[in-house]
Formats: sequence, structure tokens, C-alpha cells
Amino acid sequence: MSKADAHGLPEQAIRPPSVNAVMVTFNPMVANVRAILEALASQVERVVIVDNGSAANIAEDLTRLAADHGCLFVRLKQNIGIAAAQNRGVDELVSPLPPPAKHNDFILFLDHDSVPMGGMVQELLATDSRMRKQGARVGAVGPLTLDKRTHTDGRFMRQGRWWIHRKACSDGCRELKVDFLISSGTLIRVDVLKEVGGMNEGLFIDHVDTEWCLRAARRGYELFGACRARLLHSLGDSVVHVWAGRWREVFVHSPLRDYYICRNTVAIVRDVPMSLAWRLFLLTRLILTILFFGAVAAPRMARLRLMGIGLWDGIVGNSGARSAIVDRN
Repeated sequence: MSKADAHGLPEQAIRPPSVNAVMVTFNPMVANVRAILEALASQVERVVIVDNGSAANIAEDLTRLAADHGCLFVRLKQNIGIAAAQNRGVDELVSPLPPPAKHNDFILFLDHDSVPMGGMVQELLATDSRMRKQGARVGAVGPLTLDKRTHTDGRFMRQGRWWIHRKACSDGCRELKVDFLISSGTLIRVDVLKEVGGMNEGLFIDHVDTEWCLRAARRGYELFGACRARLLHSLGDSVVHVWAGRWREVFVHSPLRDYYICRNTVAIVRDVPMSLAWRLFLLTRLILTILFFGAVAAPRMARLRLMGIGLWDGIVGNSGARSAIVDRN
């Protein structure tokens, strides 16, 4: 009798892991998308680019670029939000998958401003496999980010008793058990994604990954940061350095993104089951966001106005695109 793996499948029926990528674009720098596709060429089997209503000239360039690299290109007529676009990409990839060993298929999520470094996907797969062999119920694994502008290593977020702490990878550390992964660079197995569910489309953008991570944890899944997997990434439109006990990097977004950050923070704190540590962390960061960006980041009045609207929309339960909310009202 042949041996079986942990999922009950005979060893001879198991094929190597299959990784397919979903990249969401919105008016990107086409050269950066080209760099991402070149980096992915030796790391994944297929790529689906879901374009979220980019300008016509950019969408046309992306169409040609996708054809040159053998990618599936899904051109949306309007920006439906990163969550809905990610779900659309997953649908394009998962539906045609053959039934044997489907548990061995993975989805890699990427933004248009994130470039995987060499061997990133292989290290993510190795981390997933290693943790499963140790008995972990792996929900997702994600890379260590490196900011393209400041060359600063990111930190992983881990829950303490009263707070969410940022933990750096120490020398020789291969992985960390974490409580949050940014969506870009995150690798999720197909069967996990089916059980936990897709991204929350009502959030549109901001905290989409936070809500999914909290949902996965409620279902008993664990998240891991792979310290040797690296992703070049840019958060926000710019970076400012602020002294608060130590020099910290603050990522500056557009005023419209401030709206979504405020609205969705209120929404998930109100609606999503989470620990006291997460509630304290999210609400404190929300207050600091309003104080900082409302005081020093131009255009201050536009930011304050949109943050105020975002707080109200979060309280009353408005969701989706801001333009759609305005139209409904």
C-alpha cells in the first residue's frame, strides 16, 4: 500500500506546488509592471493582471505587455477596488484548475508597485511546507518587505497582551509567527482561500488585508512571515520621517485614501471580532492619523474633510467606492 500525505493523498498523486499570481493594477508605471513580470517569470506558472480601470493609454500598454509575457489580462471598465479585483483574478485562476491534488495549488497576490526579489516564491513555499510539517495550520505566508525609496526593512506585526508590536527578523531567523500580512506578496493555498473566503469587497481598499487576516485567525489558521523572502515595495505616495521616541517613517497617502483609512478602521473595529490588543492598536493609530495628517500634511482642509466623512460613513455602515456612496446619497 502506498504512503499518503497529511491530506490523505497517495504520494504518487502529489505533484509539485503550483503557484499562480494575481496582480492588480491601477494607472501604474508600465516599466514597473514589466519588472514584476520579469521577476515572476521563473517563479510562478501563470499571471493574471486585473486592471482596475486605468487610463486608456496605460491599459493599452498593459495589454501589449501582458501578451508579450503570456499573461491573462482582465481589463475592467472602472475601479472596482482592490478587494473585488483580487477576487476576480482568483476566479480566473481557480475555475480552470484540474481536480487532482488541488490542495497543492497556491495564489500569490501582488500590487503593481511590488517587485519580488529572486527566490521569493520558493522561500515562501519552503516556509509554508516547513510549518505544515511542524503541525501548523497555515493560513498564509508573506515576505519581508524592503522599501524601494528608503531601503528600510519592514517588520512583521505580532500580537501582545495589550498591543500589536512590530517584530524584526533576527539574524538566522527563517520565519516568524505573525498576526498580519500585507496583501502584496502574500501566498495563500487555494483550499485555505476557499474555506476562509475571498477579500471583503465592501472595504474597497485599505484594511482589506487586515480583515482577511483576522478572519483567517478566527478559523484557526496561523500566519507566518518568511524572513528570507524579500519584496521590494512602496507604501504610500511619499515618506516623511518623524521623531516619536525614535525616528519613524510615516507613509503619506492621498486625501482620498485618508477617507478609506478612517472609514474602514471604524468599520472593522465595529463589525469584525478581534482581540482587545487589535482594537486598541487600530483606534490609537486612527487617532494619530487624524491628528498628524490633519495638522501637517497638505492639503490639510481636504484631508480633514474627507477623514470626517470617512468616520461618519464607517459609523453608519456605508461601504464600497466613495463615488458610489456620494451617488447613493
